[in-house]
Amino acid sequence: MKAKKSFLSGTIDKYKTSLVDCQANKETFTTISSGLSRKIVFPSGTQLKYFGSPNKERNLISGAFLVTMVQREIDKYIEEHGVPTCMPVRDVQQFNLGKIKKVLASNKRVPIVGIDINACYWNTAHNLGYISDKLWKRGLDACKKEGLLISIGCLNKMPLIKKYVNGSLVETTYDYDYHNKYSPFYWNIIYKTYELMMESFEMFKDNWYMFLTDCLFVDVKVSEVAKKFISERGYNTKSQIIELKKFDGFRLEWTELKEDKPKKIYASNRDIVVSHALWSINKGMTSTPLSN
Repeated sequence: MKAKKSFLSGTIDKYKTSLVDCQANKETFTTISSGLSRKIVFPSGTQLKYFGSPNKERNLISGAFLVTMVQREIDKYIEEHGVPTCMPVRDVQQFNLGKIKKVLASNKRVPIVGIDINACYWNTAHNLGYISDKLWKRGLDACKKEGLLISIGCLNKMPLIKKYVNGSLVETTYDYDYHNKYSPFYWNIIYKTYELMMESFEMFKDNWYMFLTDCLFVDVKVSEVAKKFISERGYNTKSQIIELKKFDGFRLEWTELKEDKPKKIYASNRDIVVSHALWSINKGMTSTPLSN
């Protein structure tokens, strides 16, 4: 029976104490840091793992366990298909500034429907074949939105590596191998959502207001068609009604009517008309597979 070499050793505060001790004892070791995770790795292969802060509420992320499971399924995908190429993404939040300015200038109350795509990135990973039916269903059944987002977001992390010799820091670098292996999957998931945004603009044009990461905003009269457009691409949705309030050339303000909740976001230089034109040109010049 092999001796255990990996030990869960506490929170990040405990890691800080252990790091000081290792330096004081003039140990040779490597640390790996990413998000709320830390590791101390010794030349023998022994690993001390630390996770989270002493504040338990900060650590209660429903679905954090999915991070490792998603990576394992990505590993299986790579064994069968290799690492896919990926497409650059300009911005996942875009605005039809001409339409928005026109509505605000009219001084009329115009209800707008926001169509939120449920578990967008998680479902996209499944639609692309990156995660299995079993894991996809488990994630939807067991986890909240934050956990699903973290499990996908971790594919794009860049772990920080520090090497110590006799207690002294001698090298700081990043785990580029990890990043190069997993980040293409992350960006393909983002790009597929970006593609959905562009296709929705092509379809709804003058009835299209904005797309915020995973939520499409359109005129009420086309909202049912827009929901069908999204569902045909493998997504479920929920809706909200908003009303535009102000655009000062930089920030757009609106209110969610159900909760009377004001919101605002930087919108300048994020015009869908410009971005769509560039996307159309790139689409015509490049054909890059997102999955095999």
